[in-house]
Amino acid sequence: MASQYKFASDGLRARIAGPRTSDKLVYIEKYGRAFMTAMAPKRGSGIWDKLVYIDLLAGPGRCISREGAKEFDGSARRALNTTPMFDHLYFCDKSRLNIAALRKRIGQSNESRVSILHGDCNELVSKILNGLSDKTLAIALLDPAGFEVNFSTLQKLSTKRVDLIYLFPSGIGIVRNLGQFIKMKISPMEAFWDKEWRELPAAKLASGKMLTQEELDKFDRPWVKSFREKVRGLGYSYQDEDPPYFRNENAGLLYHLLFFSKHKVGLTIWRGIRQIAPNQQRLLPFTDS
Repeated sequence: MASQYKFASDGLRARIAGPRTSDKLVYIEKYGRAFMTAMAPKRGSGIWDKLVYIDLLAGPGRCISREGAKEFDGSARRALNTTPMFDHLYFCDKSRLNIAALRKRIGQSNESRVSILHGDCNELVSKILNGLSDKTLAIALLDPAGFEVNFSTLQKLSTKRVDLIYLFPSGIGIVRNLGQFIKMKISPMEAFWDKEWRELPAAKLASGKMLTQEELDKFDRPWVKSFREKVRGLGYSYQDEDPPYFRNENAGLLYHLLFFSKHKVGLTIWRGIRQIAPNQQRLLPFTDS
């Protein structure tokens, strides 16, 4: 398997960026900035004691194009530089090499408001949440390459006041691997979803015959819709009904960018920032065949 990392111009590890990585990060960065602009004044009135950012799969803090011609900050560095500033930021990663690179890029001047945690995010999330009070409001970014985040982690996050930005692995995860997962007694989908995933229409169809990419793409929106309903059951009633989705250079589906909040204000902020696409063009309503 080809490496997911290269060395950046600062001599530290950087994550190789896919064709839509920069666009994805723009959405995340814009929400963080809009969230803080709206919520920071409410700290003074005592509504919130802290405004917190949680990145459960933070990476090394820097991205680089496959050919090495372009470098840009990852989600963690962008959150760190958000103004108004978050009161505290939690960055997690399972890779010691990523943690080491991220720590150097953050620097000592930011250590007082940053916690960098090494380990499995599904285990670390409880430690993070134990440090949040009932008057803490947070954003949690979940940006898996595949199925690293268990559904139980979302259940834990739902116990606090946390908005979720979730990269749902519709194409790069489910669509590409559905035929293989169907044949497995226990697949990565069991922890990611639960055993009920096998009862969804697309899974049932896939178990009977092999589907073409075009056919599988047509079943993607039911996957997204069904997942959103699962998350709604955790109390996240405010969701983007038309989430941005990303395709590769060959028009193959990659993932959907999902947003979940327990308060209508969060969804209002999200809808506001996504009206303008990363290329500064105003978005049309979501359509997909």
